[in-house]
Amino acid sequence: MNVESTQTHLFARQPLSVFAKIAFWAFLVGALGGLGGTITLTITNGSPSRDIVITTVCTLAGAVILATGFRWAPLVSTLLGGYNIYLIYTQPYVVESLVNPKGPNGGFAHFAGDVLVLACAILAFGGSIWAAVQNYRKTNRQAPRWLPSALSLVAGMIIGALFIGAISQPPAAAGTTYTKGVPTVHMGAGSFLQSSVTISKGSKLLLVDDVSSLHILANGSWQNDVVKAEREPGAPTVNNVRVNGNSVEIGPFNIAGTYHIYCEVHQGMNLTIIVQ
Repeated sequence: MNVESTQTHLFARQPLSVFAKIAFWAFLVGALGGLGGTITLTITNGSPSRDIVITTVCTLAGAVILATGFRWAPLVSTLLGGYNIYLIYTQPYVVESLVNPKGPNGGFAHFAGDVLVLACAILAFGGSIWAAVQNYRKTNRQAPRWLPSALSLVAGMIIGALFIGAISQPPAAAGTTYTKGVPTVHMGAGSFLQSSVTISKGSKLLLVDDVSSLHILANGSWQNDVVKAEREPGAPTVNNVRVNGNSVEIGPFNIAGTYHIYCEVHQGMNLTIIVQ
């Protein structure tokens, strides 16, 4: 009798509370946004990042679990929502886009998408927590008086972020900097922050990954979305050089000329090195 009662209690279903409905729709909209981002990255970069695929799957799973109406569903969706927020905040493309709303990787459209997906993740997480509290404390499952004000605050934050992003200026073209006398080129999530660099003969070149995004560098370039792997005469060998949140030196470049390196991971990520 006790076992049967426990099973009935464990899989008891009930109508979704207001908070559960908010979390459900936030998960669903976030999943659609993640799917759009996955498709966009696949088209532009050849493949999406692992994190955005995981985020999309977890977000969709959260919506499906909440839709079942099981009493324990908000607890599971709370875990998924928290994990999604962690993934979003640690995704290099998202970090770069939030810092530079009109940066090179998607510009303002990418920034707006990130803001909306992040807002959905926060709403899904918060709504799941309150839905779980209401379910297990058996409190009034109606919407509290402060809910409209809280939703208005979230909407205001979204509109404010989009407005600030819209009026922000594109980042200035990066010039050559030096690190302890070594010419330095910085890399974003999916691009070199400058397309070319001029260095003196005999110099090395320091490449710095600013946002912990994996880059695999090699001699050659992307041409019309197709890799042309080629080591120009006089160029130092760059083959399967991995950079992920750190820096690497290549060279020295002992012969004057024009050389090219590219990233095998990110389509169109080229750097021209002019040695004088």
